Amino acid sequence: MSIRITTLTLSILVLLTAQQIFAKGKGEQLFEEAVKLYKALLSDPVKINNYEIWDIIAQSFYSIYRDYPDSPKAPNSLFIAGKVYEEMGNRFNSPEDLKNSVRYSREFIRVFPGSNLADDAQIRIARILERIDKYQAYKEYEKVVKNYPKGDMIHAARKKLKELSSYRLSKPTPSQPAKEASQELARVKEIRHWSSETYTRVVIHLDREASFESHLLKADFDLGTPPRLYVDIKNTTIEKDLKVTPIEKGLLENIRFARNSPDTVRVVLDINSFTNYRVFSLLDPFRIVMDIYGGENKNNLFVRNKDYNSALKQLDKEVSSLRGVLGLKVRTIVIDPGHGGHDPGAIGPTGLKEKDVTLAIAKALKRKIEKNGKEFGITRVILTREDDRFIPLEERTAIARKHNADLFISIHCNAAKDKNAFGIETYILSFTKDPESLAVAARENVTTTRSISDLEDIIKKYLLSSKIDESIRLANHVQGSLISRISRKYKDTRNKGVKKAPFIVLIGADVPSILVETSFITNPREEKRLRDRNYIEEIAEGIFTGIKKYSNEVETAFLVK
Repeated sequence: MSIRITTLTLSILVLLTAQQIFAKGKGEQLFEEAVKLYKALLSDPVKINNYEIWDIIAQSFYSIYRDYPDSPKAPNSLFIAGKVYEEMGNRFNSPEDLKNSVRYSREFIRVFPGSNLADDAQIRIARILERIDKYQAYKEYEKVVKNYPKGDMIHAARKKLKELSSYRLSKPTPSQPAKEASQELARVKEIRHWSSETYTRVVIHLDREASFESHLLKADFDLGTPPRLYVDIKNTTIEKDLKVTPIEKGLLENIRFARNSPDTVRVVLDINSFTNYRVFSLLDPFRIVMDIYGGENKNNLFVRNKDYNSALKQLDKEVSSLRGVLGLKVRTIVIDPGHGGHDPGAIGPTGLKEKDVTLAIAKALKRKIEKNGKEFGITRVILTREDDRFIPLEERTAIARKHNADLFISIHCNAAKDKNAFGIETYILSFTKDPESLAVAARENVTTTRSISDLEDIIKKYLLSSKIDESIRLANHVQGSLISRISRKYKDTRNKGVKKAPFIVLIGADVPSILVETSFITNPREEKRLRDRNYIEEIAEGIFTGIKKYSNEVETAFLVK
């Protein structure tokens, strides 16, 4: 922040002419300019909600007092610094700023005890402490009456002493209740993030459900501050030693977190560019998901350390767009083997685990695409997991966005209480009232059907940008090709069709995305087939054929345009 203060000071000095500097002391002139900025902030309905502007102005007033202690405006500068920090603490619910206000107010009383503003500084201290410690506040109000009996704050102080008279003799001992209250707070356990040049997903993991509010602070070109998205999580504290993994180059610039009040945690995301955002929560376990979408701004004013490499990357983007015009629209595919690690997925009658089958199918599909995909434009295939590890559902979609996927395909095995249930079906993200589809989604989401209903508002936010028409076309091609391929060798194959359901793993992909339920692992006959390498290869071949048909269709349609 010292850099910003220096910048502001230099900006103010530029405004001064040589005559003004000689006519008035530097401290006085800087004070007048700082007051102008302060008044302008108070009258601007947009900038008044910008924390960083407030912080710069508050520290500027203190800097004038510190750097020009002999200026006649030094006392006023220190007093206003304390005043601004109190306003910041109240406006932004910031205990740290209230502490600064108390600290600067005490400094004012110590350095300028004879000032007619000393009683104002003293009552400010009492007013702030009253919010957290009424016993100590009572003592501070007493100082106003005792030390400034002729000051204009005497009547307000006496009124407060009367109100707080029950705190006069002894301080309550709330140490044990406070400890119990702390134990009741939810805890932020982990913050994970994934980012590309145009997309960021941040997931905040808590140990229990908590209410939260999200806010967006737009970029300020005057100050050079990027857009910031933050969430305030109520009745929450921070897990000890919480750390965030280093941030790679991309849309996300920085993640900051702190206790914004004794029972509120604020997580702030600094973003290089911004077009849209969505914030929602997921249950079992509880986590808050923050999705940010950035525009491809070639003249991004907030990107640091620009160099020729960034220009080359932009050129690569333009070349990639040219390839798109030539028809190579599907280039990158992300394949998601469902479940993994401690999450086995569904388990068959003889113990076959869904997580093992999905990984086998995904690897087989990847081999086929890598071998033959270039013939129709696919140049890259990525698996969300290459081995037996657990990956949260929201991370799988983030991986697709991070790698700028053109298609996202999640592989699963179906399951049912009825061991006779069998067949193949393919899903896209949407609403449904079908109990069977809701049950499938609940199982794959590792949650309950009640929690599924809570997803409705979340899905509404995404459907407009979820490529639903393209997803339907992709699902139809894959489902049709799968049934055609499998039924050649397995006559009792059942086509359960293309369906809709609220799958968490498909939320936020923003590319054509499907979830394939390859067979019922709970059916003894289909479980046996899923153990067979040949059956796995047939499933992979069917999905591959569907992808190829979709890719060719997209290319043809694009060329016709």
